[in-house]
Amino acid sequence: MSSKPKPRLRIPRGTRDFPPQEMVKRDYVESIIRQIFERYGFRRVQTPIFETFELFALRSGEEIRSKMFVFSIDEGEMVLRPELTAPICRMIASGAIDLSAKPLRLYYIGRCYRYEEPQAGRYREFWHAGVELIGSPHPEADAEIIALAVDVLQTLGLKGFVLRIGSLDILRGFLYDKEVPEEVRNRLIGPLDILSSAIDKLRMYRDKLATGNPLDKNELMDLTRRCDELRLWYEEEMRKALTGESPIPVEQLKAVEPDPRLYQLTELHKSGQYTELVGFIDAAIEKLKQARRLRWTFYGITYTDDRGNQIQYQLPADVADRLLAMLDLRGSRETVFEKAQQLFHDSPNALKALDRLQEMLDLLEQHGVCDYVVDLSIARGLEYYTGMVFEIDFPPLGAQKQICGGGRYDKLVEEFGGPPLPAIGFAFGFDRLVLALELSGTSLPSLKRADVYVIPVKPDVLPYAIRVTKALRTAGLCAEMSLLRRRLGKELSFASDAGIPFCIIVGPEEARQNLVTLRDMRAQEQQRITLEDAIRIIKSRT
Repeated sequence: MSSKPKPRLRIPRGTRDFPPQEMVKRDYVESIIRQIFERYGFRRVQTPIFETFELFALRSGEEIRSKMFVFSIDEGEMVLRPELTAPICRMIASGAIDLSAKPLRLYYIGRCYRYEEPQAGRYREFWHAGVELIGSPHPEADAEIIALAVDVLQTLGLKGFVLRIGSLDILRGFLYDKEVPEEVRNRLIGPLDILSSAIDKLRMYRDKLATGNPLDKNELMDLTRRCDELRLWYEEEMRKALTGESPIPVEQLKAVEPDPRLYQLTELHKSGQYTELVGFIDAAIEKLKQARRLRWTFYGITYTDDRGNQIQYQLPADVADRLLAMLDLRGSRETVFEKAQQLFHDSPNALKALDRLQEMLDLLEQHGVCDYVVDLSIARGLEYYTGMVFEIDFPPLGAQKQICGGGRYDKLVEEFGGPPLPAIGFAFGFDRLVLALELSGTSLPSLKRADVYVIPVKPDVLPYAIRVTKALRTAGLCAEMSLLRRRLGKELSFASDAGIPFCIIVGPEEARQNLVTLRDMRAQEQQRITLEDAIRIIKSRT
């Protein structure tokens, strides 16, 4: 009779197991984060691992369903939380926290879930570590939040990170002055963020090739995929335009006609024609912008007005052009502000927002944070952001280089039914942060088995060995007692292989005299002494 084959159980895609040698690194990084957060006066909170689907759909719309783990129970539709800002705002709005002691300084470290295609640096189960500062509308709050994020990275010893700072207040102020409806203003954030992210990745590939470095396999595939998606859109739109189904004129569509080099990317890369690829990517960036402009100005943005009517708002060409020009405003503070003032010269609210950002940067520099890039292309992708936004990148991570992001969201608590409360926060992508520290060569602790290994040489001495082990632990030492009854030679070899610096050997004579034999594994020396002396020696040498 044949035995039934054992099932091969696999870990779900996009999740990971963390063995002890990995957890010791993660625990260390978490301890530093907690220490710095609490040094700034933040106190830890915790929210459920799942929330109502409505909590996240309220601001991001029904379309986020496909990006989350949604399930139904007797109370309705639930979702594994994709982030923690909304749950904390829900908690505040529900009255669970005393609001009289504003500003509230809250922090969290917890698991989050998104139903996305797993790739290097992106998982379906991941950890966020972040803060929320609730109750201050002033720029000093923005400055302190950014300074806190930088302080964490500097304390961890991470070098080579890039801090980028922008402001959605400028974008929102410009659109308000151009009389763009509020719901349209909100719905522009997502597409802008997607476009900005795509352009950022293409620029990264371009810069890598421009310095003579080849793209890796995944980068080349990503470059091809992004450009091929634009090709497919163009071909479908051209087909519709020729049959009168598309509102976009054929002549304007030709601005995004595919570059023939698209079909030769692999060959060009393999033959080292990097200059040719740099030119191709520069052209692709402009075509991406033009494709978005055509969608905005001809198809428009669909939203529902106060009466429940579906409105298709076509963005004025001038407004679309300036939004796209805004994506290029990144660099030094002086250069970006000069160009931004020219771009938004006729928008009083955008100019006021620029002044507020200037004031915040002045305060940030008082915190000692002077190394940053002003980047007005940052959109963050979530509609609830209202003011200053920032991101921190670690370029060696490649396409998934962002390790921190956040900004101001002054209306979210109120939208969840709470009082009007200005707020600002950020979150570290904990998994990417640990990876960044490893890639940068930052010293992280390695797994330590124990300070001392207690070896009872016979079962008869187990009671005494247990008392010795307990005393060692009570004294604050990490003590492990053998549980396998192996020969003394094997036990000593095990301790040596495990890197345990000391062994305490307990035999009948030690038990009778109330002593222990302490063996220094590094010096290969041993002595029979009192337990108190053994504890003192171990503590002095570990």
